[in-house]
Amino acid sequence: MGRNLIVGDIHSQYGLLQDVLSSASFSPSEDTLYSVGDIADRGPETVRLIQFLLSLPSYKPVLGNHDIWLRDYLVSGLCPSVWIDCNNGMRTVKDFVRYGISEKEKIMMGEWLSRAPYVRIEDKYIIMHGGIPSGWTMLELEKIAALPPSTIGYPGIEYEAVSPIWNRTYLQSAMAFENGADPAVLQNPLETEKKIFIGHTPLNSPFHSERYHLTAIDTGAGHGKKLTLMDMDTLVFWQAEKEN
Repeated sequence: MGRNLIVGDIHSQYGLLQDVLSSASFSPSEDTLYSVGDIADRGPETVRLIQFLLSLPSYKPVLGNHDIWLRDYLVSGLCPSVWIDCNNGMRTVKDFVRYGISEKEKIMMGEWLSRAPYVRIEDKYIIMHGGIPSGWTMLELEKIAALPPSTIGYPGIEYEAVSPIWNRTYLQSAMAFENGADPAVLQNPLETEKKIFIGHTPLNSPFHSERYHLTAIDTGAGHGKKLTLMDMDTLVFWQAEKEN
């Protein structure tokens, strides 16, 4: 029986992904690869990365904010300044030009991206890019997890600061609790027995909180740091980083 592995924010670091999968002896035919989102931008190889992920028989992502910008570009040609000027979107656009990706191929890739949910809920896991907004219960998460795929998305979720894509308060509360803060002043943990996995916030190393059922695995691959791959059941992890 294969493993359930989850990777942090890849940010187009195709080489790092290959390195960390090799370190973990990843088997595409046996293992399932989950992603916390933000596969795109910042790094040099968006096209090769997407082509590789498309080839995997069992790949289960969620949408991150960078994936939403990429989906909109691929499907509709949209290039908002927040993406192009502030989040390395132009590097991604140039990569598609460099590889000569046709409009038909772009739309196919964009439709593939759009099939990723905002929140993924399975028997043992809850996966999202950012975190859980204050006051939310499983009911709110289940409603968002059940939304049908859409190439135009759901703006109230995608561009709302208080959403599972952008939220950081859940992680901040978990980290504050682990550092000794008074629970009474913190966001409450989600009532669940499932393991919660997130990315979005670059950390120096993976973070885990039993009280918050939370594991955060973005370790800054898009900022010249490490890419983390983790076994979702044992929490054993592997990392890869660029040589100086």
